[in-house]
Parts: sequence; C-alpha cells; structure tokens
Amino acid sequence: MKLKNNEIQTLVGTIEEYITDKTCSALSTLLSESINHKISIQCNNDNSKNKISFSSDEIKMCSVRLNGKGDLHIELLYTIKLNHAINIASKLLGTKINKLDEMGMSALQEVANILTGSFFNTLSENTGYRIDLSTPSFKEGRLKELIKEPANDVNSNLKDAIVTEVSLSGAVTDIELHMIIIQHPEHAKKLISFRDQNLKVPKYENPSNTNLLGGKNNSIDELIGDFNLKNTKAEDDSKNQSLEKNIGEN
Repeated sequence: MKLKNNEIQTLVGTIEEYITDKTCSALSTLLSESINHKISIQCNNDNSKNKISFSSDEIKMCSVRLNGKGDLHIELLYTIKLNHAINIASKLLGTKINKLDEMGMSALQEVANILTGSFFNTLSENTGYRIDLSTPSFKEGRLKELIKEPANDVNSNLKDAIVTEVSLSGAVTDIELHMIIIQHPEHAKKLISFRDQNLKVPKYENPSNTNLLGGKNNSIDELIGDFNLKNTKAEDDSKNQSLEKNIGEN
C-alpha cells in the first residue's frame, strides 16, 4: 500500500499540527527554553519533500522507544546524541552529571513519556482515536539498527514503513532530540482519514494497560506541574538568598 502525494502532505500537516499544539510546549516546559522543530518524512515516494537521510549512521545514539496501540498502531523512537542526552538529564535532575547513569536514563525515559503523552493526547482530542501507551525502553546503538525493531513491528520491510522524523531543538542551548514516528501505510491513511466527515471512528475496547490515552492525561499534566513547581521553588529560594545577602550587606 502506498501513499499518494496529497496524502503525504496531509500526513505531514496533521503531525505538524499535533507537534506544534502540545509536544513543543511540553519540551519547552521541561528544558525552560523555546523549542524549534522541523518535520521530515520518508515513505514509498522517492519524490517526497524533506526526505529523511540516515547518512549519520556512524554516530552512536541514545534512544528511548515507546509505542501506542489501539485504534491506531504508532511506533515512536526518540534518538539523541550522548552529550545532548547528558545535558537534558542534568536539567531534569537539577544537578550536573558527567555520564549517563541509571538516574540519567530514567530521566530521558520520562521525557519520552511526557512528549509521547502530549502527542497522543492531542491526536485523540482531534480524531477520537484511543491509544494505549507502552512503557519506555532505553537502548544505545546506531540509528539504522535502532530503527529496525520498531519498523519491523509495523511492517516487515523498513522501506515500506512510513517514517516521519521531528527534529526538536532548544533555541538557546541547541540541545537536539529526534522524535521518529513509524507507521504502517494503512495506519497512516487511517490517521489522516478522520478529516472525512463521513468516516465512523471505530470504538476501542479492552485496553492492554491502564494508562489509556484519549482525553486529558492527568498523570502527564501532574509530571509537568511538579517540574514547574520545582523550578518555581528553586527560583524563589534563589531570590530569597539574594535578598538576604543584600540586607546583610546593608
């Protein structure tokens, strides 16, 4: 099954809408800076614009993999260079780390959880599709090897899968994270077909886990809220210390 040119453009536009709506905002909250993003796509059409290049395969990457299953099957792979992974983990842990230890890996998995939750929530709010989010798994390796497993889970051949890459980068720090969305062509068509007003969205029952996405995700919102509270408290403590120092000097 192949996507037509107009379907490819609709898919890119749909993902662009969802990423811009909440995912960039969620990452911006976590990193305390504005986020720039760029979307590229690789599919069965050699003429597609902004096609993904895997030429940097020699670079070893850190990755976190998740998937969503239910009305749609979507595989997600977050890849990041080691130095950027350490910087992100340091920000979330609130302390500078020099290597990616178990706590650092957990921090990266939490970032992937939050970004995926925001993406799936927006998708569900706009389409009515319901999706179960898996638990994240961390792995290191080269990009072509990392992407094979999720691609095989949606299609036996990577060349037949629809692979959309969202490059997310910090406007100040230049920290860069790649969100790779992998779909079977049939599910990519299903994702964009909700725009057809005559389409009946199938009812999704018997979720495979308890973290059922589709409406407001309180756990994701609480995680971001807790992070904001920590940042606010740290800022207040810093201001109080400065004020006490000034009073003491006077």
